[in-house]
Amino acid sequence: MPTIQSILLHYWGHDQFRPLQEEIIQTTLEKKDCLALLPTGSGKSVCFQVPALAMEGLCLVISPLIALMKDQVAQLKKKGISALSIHTGMPFKEVSKTMELAINGHIKFLYVSPERIQTRLFKEYLPALPVCLIAVDEAHCVSQWGYDFRPSYLQIASLRESLPEVPILALTASATPLVQDDIIKQLQLKEAVVHRGSFIREALSYSCFEEPNKLQKLTDILGKVDGSSIIYCRSRKRTVDICRHLNQRGITATYYHAGLDQEERNQRQHNWTNNQVRIMVSTNAFGMGIDKADVRTVLHYDVPDCLENYYQEAGRAGRDRKKAYAVLLYNQQDLSDLQLQLTKKFPTLEMVRNVYQAMANFLHIPTGTGEGNTYDFDLTLFCKNFDLDRLVTIHSFQLLQANGYCALNEAAYEPARVQFIADRNWLEEVEQRYPKLEPLIKTLLRSIEGVFSYPGIISEAYIAGLLKIDKTLLREQLNQLNALGILTYYPVKDQPQLVLLCERMKADHIQLDLKAIQKRKELAKERLDALISFTTGTSCRSSYIGRYFGDKGINDCGICDNCIARKKQLPAKAVLQQQVIAVLKLHPCTVPELQAQLLLDDNKEIYLAALRELETENIIRIDLAGNIELTPL
Repeated sequence: MPTIQSILLHYWGHDQFRPLQEEIIQTTLEKKDCLALLPTGSGKSVCFQVPALAMEGLCLVISPLIALMKDQVAQLKKKGISALSIHTGMPFKEVSKTMELAINGHIKFLYVSPERIQTRLFKEYLPALPVCLIAVDEAHCVSQWGYDFRPSYLQIASLRESLPEVPILALTASATPLVQDDIIKQLQLKEAVVHRGSFIREALSYSCFEEPNKLQKLTDILGKVDGSSIIYCRSRKRTVDICRHLNQRGITATYYHAGLDQEERNQRQHNWTNNQVRIMVSTNAFGMGIDKADVRTVLHYDVPDCLENYYQEAGRAGRDRKKAYAVLLYNQQDLSDLQLQLTKKFPTLEMVRNVYQAMANFLHIPTGTGEGNTYDFDLTLFCKNFDLDRLVTIHSFQLLQANGYCALNEAAYEPARVQFIADRNWLEEVEQRYPKLEPLIKTLLRSIEGVFSYPGIISEAYIAGLLKIDKTLLREQLNQLNALGILTYYPVKDQPQLVLLCERMKADHIQLDLKAIQKRKELAKERLDALISFTTGTSCRSSYIGRYFGDKGINDCGICDNCIARKKQLPAKAVLQQQVIAVLKLHPCTVPELQAQLLLDDNKEIYLAALRELETENIIRIDLAGNIELTPL
């Protein structure tokens, strides 16, 4: 069996682990349950991928985001590691085929969305899966006291019934002490070993500026700090406007949001990652899973809704551990808007019932039908047709999911795929009967490996180019082959999916756990208050973040805007030392008394450094009890 060091070197090209990675891996190899708290950019995926490669069997990875699953599967495949994913919206036959491959030992990593765990098909296959490790990514989603609660995560603990001896590794980059305890409880971790990294990023300078003219401030910052940058803002329109503003001033920028089609998003991300453009202006649709270490600045044009989200996004700066900057721009209207948004995030029962009824009308679902069905769902069109507030609608769907009615999943790009299902004889007969289809059949057979055993991804643009036809005609021919039973054609999908978790009922029968909702609203208010305190406060920003996430014994960073401002306000060292001598000429003092007289309560370290220097120069002397006096001449 290869060592974990040789696995790291072979697949990742690194000869040493990052802090805490090796300890987490060893705990996992000892088959102990583990909670790993690692800040953004610490390499969480290595913590379960390396030990799984050192073990016999399959690693089952639970992940909340389809896009993130797809990205990690693609990265593993690039390394020559077998990996597949199953998630909401996949055809039954494809899920079944994937599970069969997993049972027969052809997959090392199986990524599963939490909703899939409770499906009948998954439950049937689960006991036969050769699972060696369960990795729960974004584990904070299991806690209803956290900022990103996903009710489907509560089903993960049920895996224990079929896999009682398999260790669970729960990973998160942003969990407060309350949420950390809840993760252990909800996932039923047995005698969990907790590995906790510090949330302090020593080379990252945080700054918050109250600015009437954000565009000008943003432009000034980018003029002073070279290198790659991400600018986060709330609206799609604003990404376009800021991008145009920067390009007009000679700063190369592109924009990114969920309204762009997948090919366009991929191209823009590629251009930014490869430094063909310097600035990425984006909504929060961008960032999860990006692999770019040399981001020098992350700027927030709008204020995020909680410190957890801000920490995650700001943490995309300086992953190469070189000096980087996280800058948040705000005004008083921003803070007022956040208070209003908090109300919209917790809609009333009447609002939720209204959204549910509109959904049933939009999708034409009769009462008493639809359980388990999946529907493409255009959220923008839905809100427009029924004159619904988008934020209220999104959070109404979250409450409907939490209470078991329906689930709205994020848009997930599925490229076109085909799988041949006809035998050779039928293929030859079709080619003779339909000569216009023969070039396409032969091109697909040449272009896709293993196309008879598993759906293969095709680039419709590439295939159309080879055949010298347009994509519309190509799709017509693919649909014709599908109808003839030659192949199964899975068209491109780039839509959110809505799943009915139970049969459609009358809207006035919808019930919610109002007490739990009220508790979550109170905690959300506490998180918002913490964010506003961070934004407008004068204490060290890095220390504030560390304390929020439970770090202890933290020193001020010395490089955030507040620390720098305090340094500028301090008297020069020579002046401070003269003040010390002046007080001691009047009377001896203890260390605390002198500090209080000089009004240096917030600058203890600098004060003590000044005393040490005076003592070294034999100007003062300090006894073991902390009494200070001038050294006699």
